[in-house]
Amino acid sequence: MAETPWTNTLDYDYPDMTTVDDAAWAPAREAAIEVQRGRVETIAADAAPASVANVLHAYALSGQELDRLQRAFGAVTAADGTEPRQRERAAAAPEIAAHHDWITLHPGLFERFGQLQHRIRTGQESATDEQRWFLDQLILKSTVAGAGLCGADQEQLKSINRQLAQEEASYSHLQVHEAQQSALLIESIDELTGLSESQISSARAAAQEAGYASGYLLRLTMPAQQPVMSSLKRRETRRKVHSASVKRGSLVGEDGRTTREIGARIAVLRAHKARLLGYENFFESVLPLRTAPSREAVETMLRRIAAGAVTRVGKEVQRITEHLGYAPEPWDLTYGIEQVRSAQSVSGAPSRTISLDEALERLFDAAHRTYGITVVEREDLPGYVPGARSFEVFDGEISTPGTGLGLFLLDLYTRSTKSGGAWMNGFSVPSTLLGSQAVVTNNLNVAPPSEGQPTVLTKSEQRTLFHEFGHALHALLAEAEFPQLSGTAVPRDNVEFPSQVNEVFRELYRRPTPPGTVPAEDQLWGKGYSTAEHLAAVVIDLAWHTLSPEQAEDAAQDPQDFEDRVLADWDLDLPLVPPRYHGGGFKHIFASAGYAAGYYSYLWAEVLAEDASEWFREVLTDDDALAQRGALFRRELLARGNTRDPLDSFRAALGRDPSPEPLLRTLVPEVPASTG
Repeated sequence: MAETPWTNTLDYDYPDMTTVDDAAWAPAREAAIEVQRGRVETIAADAAPASVANVLHAYALSGQELDRLQRAFGAVTAADGTEPRQRERAAAAPEIAAHHDWITLHPGLFERFGQLQHRIRTGQESATDEQRWFLDQLILKSTVAGAGLCGADQEQLKSINRQLAQEEASYSHLQVHEAQQSALLIESIDELTGLSESQISSARAAAQEAGYASGYLLRLTMPAQQPVMSSLKRRETRRKVHSASVKRGSLVGEDGRTTREIGARIAVLRAHKARLLGYENFFESVLPLRTAPSREAVETMLRRIAAGAVTRVGKEVQRITEHLGYAPEPWDLTYGIEQVRSAQSVSGAPSRTISLDEALERLFDAAHRTYGITVVEREDLPGYVPGARSFEVFDGEISTPGTGLGLFLLDLYTRSTKSGGAWMNGFSVPSTLLGSQAVVTNNLNVAPPSEGQPTVLTKSEQRTLFHEFGHALHALLAEAEFPQLSGTAVPRDNVEFPSQVNEVFRELYRRPTPPGTVPAEDQLWGKGYSTAEHLAAVVIDLAWHTLSPEQAEDAAQDPQDFEDRVLADWDLDLPLVPPRYHGGGFKHIFASAGYAAGYYSYLWAEVLAEDASEWFREVLTDDDALAQRGALFRRELLARGNTRDPLDSFRAALGRDPSPEPLLRTLVPEVPASTG
């Protein structure tokens, strides 16, 4: 076993991150890269007939040490990105990018893949359906990445990829730094009227931690609209918070650039990369690896959703104006939404806030009732970062520790070194080839309570908890031979689908409401606003990534003006609804390529999720029927991951193709139910 930065492992081969030596990351990474390079060269040079064993299995196992190392580093750095770790991330990014290029573009390896594909197709080598799928995906990814380019073009491609890795790391570093600088110091407690005692205590503790002798520090979360704005009663305080939030992207970094400017440069490089690969734009270059059939299909769906969202926003603003008694500004919208919700008791949802203990009880109970699993806390296991909690997940009833499906690690609280937003990471994934099981993390940014006080989650945080646990379940319940296909390793525009479906199980704990007492409009209260702000971010992403190199260079001259024109073209230039993210604060698409040209994935996945959620809602009051559908969904969809086309998994679970009508009904209730 290669040297690692940690000195001890726990159940499920989970690294004990309390024993990490941060100075060991770089040498361990370099050693792991060399190990994989040697194995790939061996595969490529092998003169024996290509087989599943000497090509496919050998390749899948070639980078296991590097993968394990990068997973651990990514998990701990996102949750606790100290300056040394941020520096290591920046230094490692171009090296990792170059290594991935070396493998993806390796002519000998690509040739061996082709040889094996030919032998399987001609009956000279047998293979399972998963093995055939994996091989086809590897060849597709290599082709899309430029494996067929000539030598000079490949060198140019590698240079662009190295530049992209450096720019993405710079974007991430500056964004984390700006988030720290953007925290808002409030001098008087009166300005925080409307916040809970726990939130106020947390803000006071944050100020003390930051070195302020007095006052209250409000740290900003990633989206434009900050959660506290729905509770703050003073308009001036809401205005201050809003102003601090939307101006992000203006801080100048050490190299004299803002994140807006770095993001624009990333878009330019991606456009040049796409042209080199023979595509019109970056979106077209990644489309073969997605489930969406075409750009036209994506934009047609988005424009239908946009029309419904804009219509609903107008109705919501009118109702908020009537309730508040004045014309709202952008910092009044989420406050007004909550005020109307409270006054009208709309949606039949659970109380706005519940304790963390109750939220976790609901979360784990829903998973037990739907999928038959049991989750128990493992207080004997150390957290991978300070304050994280560890849970073991069993298939069925509780058994001997270490014999379950895997571990679920929860890092709930915000910290100054933590990335914004909420996400899932994995230290390992289930793989019969590796003999590994899932060790997954969920990360939120909840304000820690004051000492001696319980943690209380808002309605939005409860939803996020269920959402992220949906990702965790996708990994924990996976069944795959190859780690590269396991769990959440699905196309980017499909990965959010299971997590969005998991949100429906919050409805198991709603207060019952008599039929007909809650109007359809009230059940969907606030949906127009939330969809419009999200959709504005989606079209900004699409706009940057559907440009030619020349168009991208032109847009980069004034990134904000470019985005303003894009929103106007989509009729989403709504003065009261700023985009959820803009180019200066869009970690999803500029801190890495993960969601680049793919932030539409959330809405594309929501089409699938709303359809599947309606399917589950039909049986939420019948535990036996819920368990039956849960077992089918688990077996045919969650367990399958990317071992086959994810749309085939949808059809196998629900018995039909997905329909967009359920999602459209959340925006325009008069859309009729499907009769298919």
